Amino acid sequence: MPNKLQHLAMNLYAFTLKNIYPLILLICSFGIYFTHYGTPSAMFWDENYHIASAQKHIDGVMYMEPHPPLGKMLMGLAEAVIDPNANLDKEKFTQTDHIEGSDTPAGMKYTGYRWPSVVLMALSVLFFYGILRRITQNQLIAFLFSSFIIFDNALVIQARAAMLEGIQLFFVLAELYCFVHVVTRGTPIRLKDYALLGIVIGLGMSVKVTSAIELLLFIMLFGIDQWKNIQTCNYRELAKRLIITVPTGVIPLILVFLSVFYIHIGMGTKVIAGKTYKASPEYLQAIQRGDTWSPSTFVIGMRDNFKYMSEYADGVPKLDECKPDENGSFAMDWLLGKKTISYRWDKDTVNGKVEVKYMNIVANPVIWFSVLAGIVLSLGLIMSKFIYGQQEKNTPLFYWICAFTSLYMCYMIAILQIERVMYLYHYLVPLVFGMLNLALIFSYIFREDILANNKHLWINLSLYIMLVISVFAFFAPFTYGIGMTEDQFEMRNWFSFWKLQVVQ
Repeated sequence: MPNKLQHLAMNLYAFTLKNIYPLILLICSFGIYFTHYGTPSAMFWDENYHIASAQKHIDGVMYMEPHPPLGKMLMGLAEAVIDPNANLDKEKFTQTDHIEGSDTPAGMKYTGYRWPSVVLMALSVLFFYGILRRITQNQLIAFLFSSFIIFDNALVIQARAAMLEGIQLFFVLAELYCFVHVVTRGTPIRLKDYALLGIVIGLGMSVKVTSAIELLLFIMLFGIDQWKNIQTCNYRELAKRLIITVPTGVIPLILVFLSVFYIHIGMGTKVIAGKTYKASPEYLQAIQRGDTWSPSTFVIGMRDNFKYMSEYADGVPKLDECKPDENGSFAMDWLLGKKTISYRWDKDTVNGKVEVKYMNIVANPVIWFSVLAGIVLSLGLIMSKFIYGQQEKNTPLFYWICAFTSLYMCYMIAILQIERVMYLYHYLVPLVFGMLNLALIFSYIFREDILANNKHLWINLSLYIMLVISVFAFFAPFTYGIGMTEDQFEMRNWFSFWKLQVVQ
């Protein structure tokens, strides 16, 4: 018995030692994202829309929206399971697409609706860590740079709300981890790897269509899979493999996406007067017959949903930076955190001093500026290889840098083609690509020092991470709605292009 206990203790110690970094990250992540996530006890920004949609799922009310429904379905599920508002009348939520203050019952809590975004975003750090650990083969590098996804103010405020970005980023990082795991495991790429990647991408696209940028992973996976045939220009084998892999990856993706919409359409068993969303007579008649789960109704409902999404997108106004109250911003301005958005504020007098609780999406400038620097360095490295023929010093790491830089650049180029107004939080997906890329470019530049375990490198990197955390804490009042005086506000108004506005 003592030997068995000793063996068990040794195994437990080995397991703890192996997983100590992700465990610390997970504790920190839940601490940052979960702390008082029920505050403010009022809706802000797109919560007014998404909570209305989530409640429609709970009550079985048909609705259409510009975004795919998976995010709202998860919010509705969490609200129904946790049920923090069991005795409140939320009927008005189903009668509108934008909840006003007068629609909200007294004592309303938002922990249920916000729960999926908070939990999934907190868990995302494990994918982030896993991606870096598998690529760099260095636990400490992965651990230190994973702090980025925990201590960025913009990510935290967005994920602590009943909004879509926290849920979306969970699936985006899951897709990336799936891809990295397949490529780095050291075994041949199989058809089921394409299928699994398709399933996860389908889930991400079912939250927000901007997740479609991850379709590039299929191209990258095929390129790695068939690299030898590409080098030898073996078009016959490439075509044969392409014919198999395309449907293997795309069909699961489409099935997942359509399945989410099938559940969404099936659950919409009631129509609120005046809220038909331009649905066709055939669709409305099917709902009245109680036939929402039939395949024929799904086809009609899917057509009407796509039509609504298209018309809604066409109706969104263009960016007008001349408007004094314009919250949108130009995509290239996002790189430096322009422009912040004031989600809500609450004014109060404490001990004779006026304090305002701000809820603003504000960048952690250390992270955002570093990400931009990393992209610039990566582009320089890539040009030095493909334009000037300079030999890279670590080929696998170099191509991983190419992959994440490509994801970042392709997203930004695609966004620049969109004419409708866009907002700072639309940058969060490429920001995460840039965070991962920064860790890789750091590992590439300082590879010799990392291998030599240079203590000065680790001290300097640790100090840098401490700076990241300190700046996060400094801007935390904007993130958590902590009261500030006007002087305290101005101390944090670092850049005029952020366009932060003090409440007098």
